[in-house]
Amino acid sequence: MSNSTPTERRSWPRRMLNRLEVDRATFYAVATRYWQFVSGPVTLWLVVQFFTPEVQGFYVTFWSVIGLQMFFELAFPQTIVTMTSHIWSQLDLDDSNRLVGKSDAISRLTHLMRISVVMQVVLASLFAAIASFFGLWFFADDPSAQTITWRGPWLTLVGLSSIAFALIPFLAVLEGCDQVREIHKLNLVRGIAGSLVVWIAIPLGAALWIPAIATAVRLLCEIGWMVGKYPRFFTAFAKRPTGERVAWRKEVWPFQSKLMLKGFFNYFNADVMLPVLFRYQDAVVAGQFGLTWNILQSMRMACSSWVRTRVPRFGVLIAERNYKELDRIYFRVGKIAASLLALLGCVFVLGVAGLDYFDFRYAHRFLPVLPTTLLITGLWTALVFEFQWLYLHAHGKSPYLTLSLIACCISGLLIWWAGFHYGAIGVSLAFLFMQGIVYLPLSTVGWFHLRRQWHHDE
Repeated sequence: MSNSTPTERRSWPRRMLNRLEVDRATFYAVATRYWQFVSGPVTLWLVVQFFTPEVQGFYVTFWSVIGLQMFFELAFPQTIVTMTSHIWSQLDLDDSNRLVGKSDAISRLTHLMRISVVMQVVLASLFAAIASFFGLWFFADDPSAQTITWRGPWLTLVGLSSIAFALIPFLAVLEGCDQVREIHKLNLVRGIAGSLVVWIAIPLGAALWIPAIATAVRLLCEIGWMVGKYPRFFTAFAKRPTGERVAWRKEVWPFQSKLMLKGFFNYFNADVMLPVLFRYQDAVVAGQFGLTWNILQSMRMACSSWVRTRVPRFGVLIAERNYKELDRIYFRVGKIAASLLALLGCVFVLGVAGLDYFDFRYAHRFLPVLPTTLLITGLWTALVFEFQWLYLHAHGKSPYLTLSLIACCISGLLIWWAGFHYGAIGVSLAFLFMQGIVYLPLSTVGWFHLRRQWHHDE
């Protein structure tokens, strides 16, 4: 939160938030996650009430298939944020949000922006073509496809999602330019707006148009926000850069290519658990795991916001070689986030145990206490591991690529074997073993070594 008011004159809730390092960016990021946590069950209840089982199946699968666009991102957003934050140390925004600063820095940022937009448009077009044809083939094979209106909704959803996909560089550059608070405020607003529109549209019979409607609302919020708040900022990028330029092959691609490979193989660290249980156990176990895992992941992602919202700031401090302040902020917010996740995890486990003890009617919808405990412990270690890598990636480097890829493959094989033989307990234990026994110790050793080496060398 803003520190313009003297500490002794602030209200006690505000003083508490300050002690917890909850600035406005973190507040909006956490609020967004918890809005998703609260709104999700409401949307699901409406879907069950107003959709037939066949339409419900198409609805859920629409979202699942469109989510494959993550494979087309190629780690672009994170790369742009990191590179922009390093350039931002020589720039600023004036009162009208116009870009000001060293001319060479403006030229480099303009060049980065223009290249990113071109590449993103190409990727968005590729995604639109592949997703359209894949969806038309995939959904047509379902027996109920002849009785459900799905082609128009699907193609509209793909088109709108592709437009949103093409706009990623604009948001990424703004985030790298220390507009994190405003970005997370936008995420909260468009999340709430999207949910409210969906809740109105479902009872009105919008059916499979719902995903397209939700995407359109969020897209309109995004475009309206950028045009209304940052027109002068983006106008600067319309002119061709006349000074220094970004050496893409030397400065950007080595970093991006490593992140891209890591992101692709990271699928086998955790995301593979649900398909394994669905394939080798049954839908009931998979449903229990999915509900429990989504709640725990919402907790983890909310807590990770304490550090993630500081990444652009990390990049600026690294560019300025202010490593003392970098470490102060990193350790402070990291400790708060890790402590909070531990607390929330304990509360959730106790809640699950209470449901089982009192034989609550919905207790069977969640995993039992033991696998739940294993999962939250694994997620806690994964959170610490994630913070270490956010710190390293803020330097514009992504080390230990080969080791990371090998570990991801081993993790996937171990989870597959454990899920096949031991079900939910097996995948939970395999996840904890890889995160807590393998990844975290190796990552910690590497983190200390690279931190000392980079800060000394630079």
